[in-house]
Amino acid sequence: MKFKNIAVGFLVGATGGALIAVLNAPKSGSELQSSLKSNSGNLKTQLDQLKIEANEVKSSFLKTKHESQEVFSTLGDEIKAMISNYQADINPNIEHIKGDVSNLQNRAEEVQNAFTKK
Repeated sequence: MKFKNIAVGFLVGATGGALIAVLNAPKSGSELQSSLKSNSGNLKTQLDQLKIEANEVKSSFLKTKHESQEVFSTLGDEIKAMISNYQADINPNIEHIKGDVSNLQNRAEEVQNAFTKK
């Protein structure tokens, strides 16, 4: 019995609320329908515009991603070339320094031998 009383109370409340809403509506039914139709058209237009803008953002993001990958690839190649050029420039100097060290070692041995003979 309790469920039946709750259902009847809900039905009476919903009917009364709907009746009060219809009687206190600021617009007539036809005005409300036309207003809802125009607003739904505006909403559809706004959603379409939002889709277009979302696609533009996605396209821009993908383009930026592609361009940044190209830049980083090029940058990596340029860094490798710079390191290779640096090594090519520095290797003769390293060889020259090794020769100087070898000469110094030889002279040191000669000086040491000269002192030990005396």
